[in-house]
Amino acid sequence: MSIVEKRKISKTKPLKQKSPVKRKTPLSTKIDRIFAQWDNQNSPGMALAVRQNGKIVYRHGYGMADLDHRIQNAPDTVFHAASLTKQFTAMAIMMLITNPGLATTPISLNTDVHTLIPELGGIGNPITIGQMLHHISGIRDQWVLATMAGWRLSDDVVTRDDVMNRFVGLSKSLNFDPGTQYSYSNTNYTLAAQIVKKVSGLSLSAFCQQHIFLPLNMTKTRIIQTHGEIVKDRAYGYRSTPAGGWEVRMPNYDLTGPTNLQTTVEDLMRWDANFDTMTVGGAAALTAMQTKAPNSQDYGLGLFIEYEDGFNIVEHNGRDAGYRSHLIRFPDQKLSIALLCNVALPDDAAHQTWTLVRNVAALYLNASFSPMPTGPAPPAAGPAPPNLGQFLGRFYSDELDVTYTLGLNTNGSSIAATRDKYATTTLTPLSQADTFMMQNFSVVLPLVKVTFQRNGGQITGLTMDDISGGNRLSNFQFSKVP
Repeated sequence: MSIVEKRKISKTKPLKQKSPVKRKTPLSTKIDRIFAQWDNQNSPGMALAVRQNGKIVYRHGYGMADLDHRIQNAPDTVFHAASLTKQFTAMAIMMLITNPGLATTPISLNTDVHTLIPELGGIGNPITIGQMLHHISGIRDQWVLATMAGWRLSDDVVTRDDVMNRFVGLSKSLNFDPGTQYSYSNTNYTLAAQIVKKVSGLSLSAFCQQHIFLPLNMTKTRIIQTHGEIVKDRAYGYRSTPAGGWEVRMPNYDLTGPTNLQTTVEDLMRWDANFDTMTVGGAAALTAMQTKAPNSQDYGLGLFIEYEDGFNIVEHNGRDAGYRSHLIRFPDQKLSIALLCNVALPDDAAHQTWTLVRNVAALYLNASFSPMPTGPAPPAAGPAPPNLGQFLGRFYSDELDVTYTLGLNTNGSSIAATRDKYATTTLTPLSQADTFMMQNFSVVLPLVKVTFQRNGGQITGLTMDDISGGNRLSNFQFSKVP
């Protein structure tokens, strides 16, 4: 049950806190203005740390870590860091490759994952570890598949066994041939965590604790294996309510690899320093993490590697339930920024962590950055087919073991798709024959094209494709059943 923060937001006061960086300067005042709307006792917020030329030059907390108990955010507050986990999973794999003494079985980025993941037996294509870590494996995203199968993320618990036995175990097809395209897929990193365990004999959590976090003195950092684990000094996640208050919103993931890192901005700065000192992992591992592969667009291993507005940038962000996170590094300028949030930020570009960390960086670099890229607009609707009844019926996916029912809406003017736990979704006709669009299909798949298949003029099935701009679902098949 959600806990709604009902206190009226009226006269809010900036928070006072004891920060290791106490003296206010014109620069720090400008930084605080970026986060001013969250810097009060009636709002969740975030923590920020800035590292420049090898030293932390600014750190601060904004808003509350716990609205129930009036505990404020601080630089040592622990946050769920979502997809920032991926770079630690990638480092664990690279340490097993570059330090064979840690592994019971030799592996490389070219190792076929079928030899380590028997659940992939339904996929005939060879897939390498490197292709998984670069998101060019073609393996479909577990959160996309979960929402298609009726899970509601952060309401329903998703476990490692759900991913391995159902979403991976039932898979018979890929989004594309491995190595040919890029598609960000959390499943790749769940499988990578399984490989760490199989090759090292340690869970990913234990491996990272022993070989990464402790050597780097990241004393408040861990990767939890279940969503119910107690995490000392953790900020609760929140999202806004229609009434203008707040409600608790926590991730419900019992798995590791793509998510479940719990950390602080101060510990992230210790991790960031490792890219300079190479204390953990060594040059070979860190270089591989920051190297793109053919067709991987801007993705290295757990990191985006970009050139933007004249700057080389290494970064990753994270989004889960009531949390947002971002770690960005400008290696040539020796500037890094860590931002951890316990609030589901609005989806407009101005409030994304992508924009917020660049606003901070702009102050230090005396630069400006291009606006955040936006996704494609929905395609224009086409004329309604003359006979909607031909498209109705039940459609089954053996890769999800789920059935969708297509019927007419209440006035018979359009097709509506029904699936477990979700509201019916309207199919809007497109200009091409037998094609429709579903908008707001799920939180991870907002825009889907549905193409009906025919045999002898009769509808025999349909395919679903992501047209949101992320290429996260391609040619996913449903067959029409009685």
